[in-house]
Amino acid sequence: MDEKAITFTRSELPVTIDDLSKFVLIGRDKLTAVRAEIAAIKKVGLASEVLEQKRAEAQEIAELVTLSEMRMGEMLSELPTAQGQRNDLQLSNTSETKLDILEDIGISKITANRFEQMAAHPEIVEQAIAEARENDDIVSRASVLRKIKAERKKQEILEAQQSIIKQADDSIKPTLYIGDSIGRDVGKYDLLLTDPPYSTDVDDVEQFARSWLYGALDGVRDTGFAYVFIGAYPDEVRAYLNADIPPHIELTQLLVWTYRNTLGNNPKDRYKLNYQMCLFYRGKNAPHLDCPITNEQWAVQDINAPDGRLWGISSRFQVGKSWETFTIRLERESGVMTEYEKRKIAIERNGEYPYLTIQGYVTDDGKEELTSLAIARTKDIFECIDSGYRTLQHTRHDKCGQASFYVVKWEDMVRLGYPIVIYSNGAIRVYKGDEQQ
Repeated sequence: MDEKAITFTRSELPVTIDDLSKFVLIGRDKLTAVRAEIAAIKKVGLASEVLEQKRAEAQEIAELVTLSEMRMGEMLSELPTAQGQRNDLQLSNTSETKLDILEDIGISKITANRFEQMAAHPEIVEQAIAEARENDDIVSRASVLRKIKAERKKQEILEAQQSIIKQADDSIKPTLYIGDSIGRDVGKYDLLLTDPPYSTDVDDVEQFARSWLYGALDGVRDTGFAYVFIGAYPDEVRAYLNADIPPHIELTQLLVWTYRNTLGNNPKDRYKLNYQMCLFYRGKNAPHLDCPITNEQWAVQDINAPDGRLWGISSRFQVGKSWETFTIRLERESGVMTEYEKRKIAIERNGEYPYLTIQGYVTDDGKEELTSLAIARTKDIFECIDSGYRTLQHTRHDKCGQASFYVVKWEDMVRLGYPIVIYSNGAIRVYKGDEQQ
């Protein structure tokens, strides 16, 4: 297969995995070249007709490449994981396993998984292509995968809701009250969930706790439960522990919500707070807890803070030319696990990893003055890598400690619609998705 393959139409796409992989490789190279031409046309200000012609060419290539990746996903999903399971696929060597085929065509298991996700959601692929056309944009694998992820999340929520409905007793119709917990009728509620202001938001936390807690708990039946979410400051905890409560209910436990995705100044005289308290009250005639899953029984729950707090920052600064790229070490000569491998595993397992990645460049004149810098979410950089928007570079052979790196251009992340902050030429640019601020 040569570069003329890019002239194929949808109905003429390759039909074997080998040819599809070559087509995708050639197509992505061609798309990169056309994008460079578009950038050059914009820079020199050529006629709009020329620009539109090149944009249409880029759109067509991107669509064909995306459809080819989806078709590869269909075929990859049917590959045997062990020898002898199937012999009806159009493969170069039908005795090979899936891993063998992936190695032969030079595709990682992660990339193959991306293709299979696309194959499982053809309607989303077509939707992404149509929306890109409608917005005069160029479809990308990253945009397709983001749509798939959003749809999968919607389905998970829907399935969870349906599961809850299925388990519910149809004869019981719960009534939800959302609002101020003070002044409710005594003994009316089976469950109270309340999140009062922190001690930092009120003048006198002891007086504040006394002003509302008793009345709120008085509204809970003696067969009910109450969860009061408070801060972890000693004076706040003390205020609630000392506050009076109705006789039909008792404080059973202090539950802890801990999170490790927090940043901020490091205090010198104390430990950093990375948890919140939850006061668990139980009516004296309340039934046993319904916690069939072991993890639900822990009094300490480790859940990442949802309000934008960070897991940490990874930073790298290079001396010399400003390449305006992120570099992620892929392999070491020593074979030691690299940051790519560690962070990839952490991201896939929802573990701990640097939420933000910073890369900067400084002068090599001895002053080491900052020339450029960018900040992006680590998972977005890895998504670019997995989607093919990267190059692979190796340290010079005269350097000690040989290593290879994935390189992601800042401008590619901007073009693909990822949020990123860039400092260059003395100016700071903040991109929030596809919109420059």
